[in-house]
Amino acid sequence: MSSAERRLCRLGDVTVSQNSRRRPVKSTERSSGPYPYYGASGIVDYVDSYLFEGLHLLIAEDGENLRSRTTPVAFLADGQFWVNNHAHVLQGNSFSDTRYLAYAVGQLDLSRYLTGSTQPKLTKGALESVMLDLPPLAEQQAIAEVLGALDDKIAANTALAANAERLLRAEVDVAWLRREDRSSTLAEFVDFNPKVSVPRSESAVYVDMKRLPESGWSIDGYDHREPRGGARFRNGDTLLARITPCLENRKTGFVDHLEDDEVGIGSTEFIVMRARHGIAAPVSFLLATEARFREFAIQHMIGTSGRQRVAASDLAAFELPTPDFAWLDQFGERVDALFAAVAAQARENRTLAATRDAMLPQLMSGKLRVRDAEKAAAEAGA
Repeated sequence: MSSAERRLCRLGDVTVSQNSRRRPVKSTERSSGPYPYYGASGIVDYVDSYLFEGLHLLIAEDGENLRSRTTPVAFLADGQFWVNNHAHVLQGNSFSDTRYLAYAVGQLDLSRYLTGSTQPKLTKGALESVMLDLPPLAEQQAIAEVLGALDDKIAANTALAANAERLLRAEVDVAWLRREDRSSTLAEFVDFNPKVSVPRSESAVYVDMKRLPESGWSIDGYDHREPRGGARFRNGDTLLARITPCLENRKTGFVDHLEDDEVGIGSTEFIVMRARHGIAAPVSFLLATEARFREFAIQHMIGTSGRQRVAASDLAAFELPTPDFAWLDQFGERVDALFAAVAAQARENRTLAATRDAMLPQLMSGKLRVRDAEKAAAEAGA
């Protein structure tokens, strides 16, 4: 195949498989370390050694996610890392760019290549038979650079948000939660399920349980529904999923995407937490996701094993130290500013992701020129 023309080809003809180097290690036999340990849907652990080095394409080999696509089935791993036997490991050869392949495979419908009804599987042979409409190598690299610039900006914003959260948590821990006394309760700082009037409209912002993050605080989008039943909330409220397994997975988000007077609605399984008057709104989120509080919440869940819940009244009784209120006022100014900055970055990430997702199929099909995509990416903030 010439490297200067667009061709329809098999994935196996333009990649080098590294599957023979994979090795699964049971969780009980892993030693903790700095190297990512990848499975079918991404990083599942960190270990003390590595099998691979450099940029590789990982593609899920099995699991329901091959059909549901709730997380990417094709993703890049770089640096030094380990891979178990649930992800195929590939690199592009002289005809293909590894980064480009991640985007190309990621947007394909792989359903006809799968086997197994209860546990979908993408065998090595089936993966190698996947057909790609591959442009020349130089064009692949240019496309990957444009899309990669958008993803790099998203990753940078996400990293800044994570660093901000770590700094805030460290300060709360040292200045407040490590204090020796346990003379206060959470109810002194947070209102639980505060009363909010039903929105006077035919449609209201609706936050689904699946939208709550397991890390960070930004809620991953929202829908619109008729405003009846369920939790009601405003900007600055914290939404905590009180049902198993969501509680164990820290499904908790901070509401920052509503208009000032807008009311949102959500699941009846949400507990709404609002910082009391005079306390910065994000404090409710930092307390709701504090490790000792989460353990307390899990210990107070009741119900059958498959449908356990925690009550707001139990959470309100959580004991914690009385803070230095002068510090809490000063901290409130800093936390408000940081949360506002991260909210702006989250909005930018949504714009960047929408731009990438709109451009991707157009670039892959050749309908969008790279230079036009570069202009659109720059306008989106990449």
